[in-house]
Amino acid sequence: MSRPPAPYSSARRAGELLFVSGQLGYLPDGRLAEGLAAQARQALANLEEVLAAHGLSRDDVVKCQVFLSSIEDWSDFNAVYKEHFNRPYPARSALGVRLHPGVLVEIEAVALCRTP
Repeated sequence: MSRPPAPYSSARRAGELLFVSGQLGYLPDGRLAEGLAAQARQALANLEEVLAAHGLSRDDVVKCQVFLSSIEDWSDFNAVYKEHFNRPYPARSALGVRLHPGVLVEIEAVALCRTP
C-alpha cells in the first residue's frame, strides 16, 4: 500500500475503531478510472486494500460517508455499492460536493476492529 502524498494518514485507529481516509477511483498505475461506476468500484477496492493492511475486511465496516461530484449519480453509485456490501449494510451518508477535477466519487469509512 502506498503512502498518501499529502499530510494525512490512509487510516488511523482509535480504540476499537479504524477511520479510513477518503478513497478515490485511482487505479494502481495512477490513472483515474473512467466513469462513475468504474471509479466507485476502484475506490471501494482501494478502501478494501487499506482495510486489509490493518487486518480488516469490508465486513468490518460500520459507517461510510460518500461524496459524489453530482448527487444525480446517486442511483448509479448505489448499484455499485450493493455489489460490495451485504446486509446489514454499514450506516451511510452521502453528499453532493465539488471534488478534484475528474474525480466523481470519494468514499471514507469507519471499521470496527474486533481484536486488540
